[in-house]
Amino acid sequence: MTQVQGFPYSIAGLDPTAGLRRMEGDVELYTALLRDFAATERDAARTIADALAHGDRAAATRRAHTVKGLAGTFGAVRLQPTAQALEAALRDDAPAEAVAELLAAFEAALASLVDALEAALPPEEAPEADAGAIDRALLKQVCAELASLMGNWDVSARRLLDSHAPLLRAAFPDDFAQIHSALHDFDFEAAAARLASACARTDAPFGH
Repeated sequence: MTQVQGFPYSIAGLDPTAGLRRMEGDVELYTALLRDFAATERDAARTIADALAHGDRAAATRRAHTVKGLAGTFGAVRLQPTAQALEAALRDDAPAEAVAELLAAFEAALASLVDALEAALPPEEAPEADAGAIDRALLKQVCAELASLMGNWDVSARRLLDSHAPLLRAAFPDDFAQIHSALHDFDFEAAAARLASACARTDAPFGH
């Protein structure tokens, strides 16, 4: 792919122009979320296969939906259509043979993108702030405001999330990418559910 100004990495299967448009040009945030994606979604195909092996097609569908949303947000032009096709097949109760074929294509596209990301992106310059360094009062305020805005389907939630990205990424390192993707896809219910789950796991306040 062609390099874009401010994003010096050329990554096969990635359209950074489209991705940065979704991030309003924030290269630092875009790069951080790509790292998060590689770390959190590298085993998504295996997770989907395991869910199907246990007869849990709903869980498999949800994970394919998550990857589809993230791929669309980041401009992953090869992965997004394979994730979309897999999600549709799972949702429509397609035959097992068709699902297996689509899952194989999804796995290959995902592995290719993750490998390309890990090869191209440099390691983070500094470790994330630990829990003790997180401003708990500010976190409480931001989570309460986000909960209120998401509950009212208010697009201002996107700006609030982005403006406090470092705090929220430090507080919720395993959830921030998914919250961001859902919110930027205007899926307020999914974003709120993920934020509430993250708050519950970390004893952070959610809502009022």
